[in-house]
Amino acid sequence: MSRAVVEELFPQLQPRHVRAIEDGWDSLVLDLDGDWIVRIPRRAQVRETLVTEIRLLPELGPTLPVPTPRFEQICGDDRAVAYRKVLGDPVDVSRTVLGEQLGRVLAALHAFPVERARALGVPSHDRTWRERYEAFVTEVLARAGPLLGGDRPRAEATVAEYFGDDANFGFTPRLLHADIGPEHVLSAGDRLTGVIDWGDARIGDPALDLAWALHGTPVPFGEAVLAAYASDDSLLVDRARFFHRLGPWYELHYGLFFDRPEFVQSGLAGVRSRLPPALR
Repeated sequence: MSRAVVEELFPQLQPRHVRAIEDGWDSLVLDLDGDWIVRIPRRAQVRETLVTEIRLLPELGPTLPVPTPRFEQICGDDRAVAYRKVLGDPVDVSRTVLGEQLGRVLAALHAFPVERARALGVPSHDRTWRERYEAFVTEVLARAGPLLGGDRPRAEATVAEYFGDDANFGFTPRLLHADIGPEHVLSAGDRLTGVIDWGDARIGDPALDLAWALHGTPVPFGEAVLAAYASDDSLLVDRARFFHRLGPWYELHYGLFFDRPEFVQSGLAGVRSRLPPALR
């Protein structure tokens, strides 16, 4: 089936081997001979984000110190893209030098002109940032509250602390990748080799892009990221910590709303594990 799809969309590629590396609700992602990647959105919303990537990456890519996907083949109706595979493995966070490089990548990304990003169709989530996150946590707590049991007040206190401080919403909007993590930051040895999967790109709080890098990695790696990023935003680290704590809420949300009990359980465990120590 996968080979037939490739032959229909990109007959010029003629791969010998086709392997599905993602076959989820959002997209079908195929590896062709280890040389090409084909991405096929499964839903209209995902196709819209792909169209944004098609517009954004040719301008953004040259401004970054690492490679990004270059869509060399685009199906005429934007149904799919094909690009030469960005090589590398999930970033090795034991190598502090990679943290330094990641900090420079994020600094360059966040320096991209915001108004140009808006003109290219990147969603302007900064204009509804507070409302979006309040709606999300309210929705999750309404469904997951009983499942959290005795941990519910602690989870509520965590989000209340963030939303109760107006200073958390005085950030300078930046262009974000919005899904920075080890699976999307690639490396080989002591060199970052690419940043992939830009489908969640948006304009918003730069702390979101630093959540995992500062709080989900060994301390030396995070310190190297922060030093190279060189921000004068005094609340950046604290806001990044909040977004890191919020990460498992998305897994929990997915499990609840798409009837996936395994994700509900792993999401609940993740929410509990990231509650602030003082609240446990």
